[in-house]
Amino acid sequence: MRAKISNIIEALYASWSVKDLATVLDCFTDDAVFALHIPTDVAPFAGETKGKAALASRLQEILDGFVFLDYRPLLINEDGDTFHAQVRYHYRHKATGHEIEGTMRHIGCLQGDKVARLEEFHDTPRLRAFFELLELSADDARVRTFPHIKRNR
Repeated sequence: MRAKISNIIEALYASWSVKDLATVLDCFTDDAVFALHIPTDVAPFAGETKGKAALASRLQEILDGFVFLDYRPLLINEDGDTFHAQVRYHYRHKATGHEIEGTMRHIGCLQGDKVARLEEFHDTPRLRAFFELLELSADDARVRTFPHIKRNR
């Protein structure tokens, strides 16, 4: 007997919220697909990732860059082997201290008791503005450290 989809997904979200990458990866099939639906020019970890090894690398990049202040599902709807979820997030960028918060949507499907595909949807203009802020902050830090370097803006 398979576990309820909501229990599987809640375990995935609980593991991610405490940055337990090993347990997060255990929630996915070996050939899982993770699609972060924002343009690749917005964030370095955007786009589609296939396979658990690539997924581990992609998720580690996020874990390395951010402190999680809040991450929790607001709702999970099941329909057969698929689910839809709304997730609240609040992250702090480690290098700059800038914070971003909001909600995202997930659509996923399971094979057995594992996630085979997870698609993540964000407010793209919000993320674009946030990552532009991070870039400007990095430029400001370089200018303060190396005042002889001119910006390309």
